[in-house]
Amino acid sequence: MTVITKEYFDYPHRKKGLDHDRFERRYLRDLPQVDWRDGSKLKLWVTVKFEQFPMDMPAKPFVAPGGMDRPYPSVWDYSTRDYGNRVGAFRLFKVLDKYNIRATAAMNSAVAARYPYLLQEILRRNWDVAASGVDMGKLHHGDLDPASEAALVAEAFGTLRKLTGQSVTGWHSPAHSQSTQTPDLVAAQGGKYIADWINDDMPYAFRTSAGELTQMPLSWDLSDHKILFTQNMPIADYEWQINAAFDALLAEAKTRGARVLSLSLSPWIIAQPSRIRALDRLLARITATEGVTAATGEELRNDWLEMQAP
Repeated sequence: MTVITKEYFDYPHRKKGLDHDRFERRYLRDLPQVDWRDGSKLKLWVTVKFEQFPMDMPAKPFVAPGGMDRPYPSVWDYSTRDYGNRVGAFRLFKVLDKYNIRATAAMNSAVAARYPYLLQEILRRNWDVAASGVDMGKLHHGDLDPASEAALVAEAFGTLRKLTGQSVTGWHSPAHSQSTQTPDLVAAQGGKYIADWINDDMPYAFRTSAGELTQMPLSWDLSDHKILFTQNMPIADYEWQINAAFDALLAEAKTRGARVLSLSLSPWIIAQPSRIRALDRLLARITATEGVTAATGEELRNDWLEMQAP
């Protein structure tokens, strides 16, 4: 029988309100009523996740969402994910091009190295490339050795900067999973924004030991991964949820100030033949609406920071 000692409950940061000093408590209702710098009310931020799921996915500390849980080698699982990077991605490119949308490519660095033709297509479209770890088998979590995690962050940024020629200022941890030091390591590597905390609809300032980051509102609840894969809902339900979110955020933007509609897309999920037309319909409606413009993650960060300037 395990006995919990009194020391187990000692936590130096416990206090009223937030139990950390990463950011100031903020209520969205209290933000000043301002539009985006180009005069738009609502920004559409499309983030496309380019992921590498190794065939020998580790089971601990947990299997990343979408990760294989069958015994090695799980060809069925692996080839389904690989479909996104070889086939689905190009279907997705076509739809986004149709509406002149420049997206943020949240990439595992292994994808950039293993799929050079895919990277060429991303760069040809002048998308914003953000680091998303090394691959989906190398997760960031509290039990990870600090030196090992620092090496993973450095490898992800270093590989992507070398292969893309971009400054690569954004970070999204594989599986939205962090350790307590992940933001500090991202900032130390020159990152400027991070998209792991899903606790707001707008960007906000986030403190680290290496300077301030901007935390970006990359939605998990509206992701194709959660709705179509994890919850296994029909494509009609996905379409309904995105439309409902769009209507609500646009109404807020018109009465309370600037807002962001975040669409997180996975080529192996949304770009299946049975689903891509739903995304086409959604983007047709969203982009045709007055007061709505699209932006990359870095563009959003820059706009947000300038809007905060006195």
